[in-house]
Amino acid sequence: MSISPVGLSSVGAGPASVDAAMGRVQEIQSALTHLAYPALDAASSPSSAGAAAASAAAGGAPTSSTASLASFGQALAGALDSPSVTSGGAAPELTAGAGATGGQIAADAQKYVGVPYLWGGTDPSKGLDCSGFVQRVYQDLGISLPRVVHDQMQAGTPVASLADAQPGDLLISFGGEHVAIYLGNGKAIDAPVPGQTIQVRDAWEKYGNLTAIRRIVPDAAPVSGAGPTGTPVPAPGSSGGTGVAGLDASQQQYAQAILNRVAERGLPTQAAVDAISTALQESSLRMYWNPKVAGSEALAPDQSAVGTDGYSVGLFQQQVNGNAFSWGTVSDAMDPSTSTDMFLDRLTALPGWQSMPVTVADQAVQGSAYPDAYAKWEAEARQIVSALSPTGA
Repeated sequence: MSISPVGLSSVGAGPASVDAAMGRVQEIQSALTHLAYPALDAASSPSSAGAAAASAAAGGAPTSSTASLASFGQALAGALDSPSVTSGGAAPELTAGAGATGGQIAADAQKYVGVPYLWGGTDPSKGLDCSGFVQRVYQDLGISLPRVVHDQMQAGTPVASLADAQPGDLLISFGGEHVAIYLGNGKAIDAPVPGQTIQVRDAWEKYGNLTAIRRIVPDAAPVSGAGPTGTPVPAPGSSGGTGVAGLDASQQQYAQAILNRVAERGLPTQAAVDAISTALQESSLRMYWNPKVAGSEALAPDQSAVGTDGYSVGLFQQQVNGNAFSWGTVSDAMDPSTSTDMFLDRLTALPGWQSMPVTVADQAVQGSAYPDAYAKWEAEARQIVSALSPTGA
């Protein structure tokens, strides 16, 4: 590995020179990270959470030699007069954009999916490294973050555990040498390693090597997770609208469409509870389109409701890629009544579905990677059904 020297004398030339120098320090720190933590290359793959777990179990903490490599990068930062709190300086100040939320951060981050990793990169047209990516995403929302991970990990406020994390929170790993943005529901997005691109993946940090979680901006409402695409889903009872259970007009309209179809089919209200709890988890009662599904955008009333999970679209995030797991056509899945019918057809085919717990019935229909996620929506679903259905829940 060849690392060119940093011109320390350039620091006094002005802010642009400082930024360039700090970017170079980040390059060096990244290089040292990959020497000190070779497991990061494997763990950055969405399918390699087990590899990260194995690395942690085998001793993910740095040895004395790798720790010295990591600290070398910090020494360089100190030589450049970086305001790193790890060197005893004051915590970096943040300039926050008005009204920005963690949900907006999570959504903005996903527009960089596919941008290549570039050592020290801060320009998405060329490539981004992990901290450059994080800095750029927050900058898009008017929030100024420090350039390097060791300073970013001191910004904002601490979060106790991944169970308490919200979309937009920073996940710092490997002792402060890597950073990702949490999307919710066990998903994260980051610029992993050279040769890979920015990607949404399973948050392998939950298996080991998680150093810290930092919340930079609070959400306007509590957030409990995210749908399959990482799109933030409001916590039960906090959808942010003024209608039933905090639903806005659009959400309430979709809930009513589900209830109407259940009634038209002569099914008990339990079917509506199952369907609405599923839609709350999968899409927060939004009609999502997907750029990978041709024709879905034209059918979406709200162009901002976009997801990228597989070939899933609509209120129930139903797959429409035409294979054995397909639910139907694009127009079927993007139509409230037809998509509800597809859900109800599979629900009512389950023996004893009416006596099943909501989360069991929903999971049997959906086959989600998060089988316990539906349970938290039951109370809100029953409240919605009770308010919108003449017969109650």
